[in-house]
Parts: sequence; C-alpha cells; structure tokens
Amino acid sequence: MIKAYCPAHITCFFRPAESSDILSKGSLGAGIRLESGTFVSMEERTGNTRISLNGVPVDTKITQLVLEKMIPEKGVELGIETQLPFGQGFGMSASGAIATALCAAEMSDSDRYDSFVAAHTADIEGGGGLGDVAALMTEAHQPVRIKAGIPPKGSIVDTKLSFDRVTVVVLGLNMKTSDILKDDSKYNAIISAGESTVADYMRDATKERLFDISNRFSMASGVERNNVSDAIGKLKEKGIRSAMCMLGNSIFSEASEDEIKEVLGEDIWTFSTRSTNESARIIRKE
Repeated sequence: MIKAYCPAHITCFFRPAESSDILSKGSLGAGIRLESGTFVSMEERTGNTRISLNGVPVDTKITQLVLEKMIPEKGVELGIETQLPFGQGFGMSASGAIATALCAAEMSDSDRYDSFVAAHTADIEGGGGLGDVAALMTEAHQPVRIKAGIPPKGSIVDTKLSFDRVTVVVLGLNMKTSDILKDDSKYNAIISAGESTVADYMRDATKERLFDISNRFSMASGVERNNVSDAIGKLKEKGIRSAMCMLGNSIFSEASEDEIKEVLGEDIWTFSTRSTNESARIIRKE
C-alpha cells in the first residue's frame, strides 16, 4: 500500500487567466495552505479501479482523470480521506488530486513533477479549482500566485505570513466552481473584481490587508451570498475579521470556534486548523 498526504488550500481572492497551454492556465491570487487536508491510500488490484471517499464508493471525475494520465493500464483500490468538506472553497479537489497523483507516481516510478502536472491538468479539466495545485506545490504558509499556471510557467511568492489558527465556517450548501466559471457574466465580474488585487496586496502583504482585499473582492465579484455577507458583518461588529473562501458558502477567520459560535450560533459548522508550509508527500509505502 502507498499512502500520501496533501494540505488543503483556501483562495482568498483571484483572477482567472486563460491560456492554450494548460500548464500556463489557472489564476493569479492569494491563499492560505491549511495543515488539515487529504490522505489517499492506493494499492494495485486486478480488475477495475474502485474509489471511495471517506468510506463511501464514489466515481469522481478529477480522480479518474489523474489515474488515466498517470497509470492508465492499472487497476487500483483507492481510498480518499478528507478532513474538510468538498465544494466549500478549501481546495479539496486539488488536494485529493495531488495526493492521488503522488501515489500513482510512486506506483509507476514517475517523477514527482509529473504528479503536479497531472493534478493541475485534471483539476482544471474536471471543473475543480484554477490555482490550488500551483499554491500547494509551494512550501509556503501564505502563497501568492503572481503569474498563472504551475511552476516554472507559473510563479508563486511566499509572503512569510503564517497563521497559528485558521477557523473555517460552513454557512450553507456547497458551490460548484465549474458552474460559476462557466457563467459568462459571473466569470467577467470575477475577472473585473480580481484585476488589481494581487498587485495591490503585494505592495503591502499583511494579514489586515489580506482580509480587507478579500472582503472587497468577494463583494465586487458578486460571488458573496447573503448568508456569507451577514456572517462577515456580524463578526466584524464584534471586532472579528473574516472573509469568504473562494468558491464556497463559507468563511475563514483567525478567531476560535467558540468566539465564532458565540456570534453566529452554536449550530454553525466550524473547524479549526492552522496554516502550514509542509509539502505534499508520500507518508507510507509497503
């Protein structure tokens, strides 16, 4: 059995970037890599591939694309265990794709970089995120994608900021990234809102500005739903800064779960972790 780990990743603000070269396609933006992420276990099997997500059999397009690119002739038993939910802006599709690709690379004796190429390509082709794989390639707590795509075509800067605590809050049903990005009006609004965010942020990369620019972006882009706006506003009234996770019906904050629940209610879903600069990696092979 081969087992791999990959952190999660929150995107705070972004600007999509098109390219005919898939390795140059993606987005500019800023985010936070989270210690909590995805664990994938893989072993070869005779017959068709079987995939489970948190113990439940699934047929996931992005995972299948990774396997087709990395080990097209092999059948595997693949178990994906996530510490955060899908579809809430936590970069779980990219995290799972990378962990899967690392296992497949180990099984096929492929290069580590091939894993990131396969994960990036599958995440974009499968309707996942645009820049999460690039951010997760970089061993930085708070990476900023200043040039779209995965390195060396893309470029990521480490701001050296870190977070001892990041609490994420899920406020409602998940968002489907592909549906939002396929809507021309929404896509154009995101591009317009994100146009100068990275340049503005890099002039003075502080935590305060990370939250401020994130709030401005989510409002200007039109992706911020009313429940997200209400939660951010209520927390701000109590002196707690928070911002929307892209693209999810969720927010992130440095406040504790107890502090957030005191404002938003005890029944709200929260989870606390911290930022990390740990690399995605193989953690077991036998």
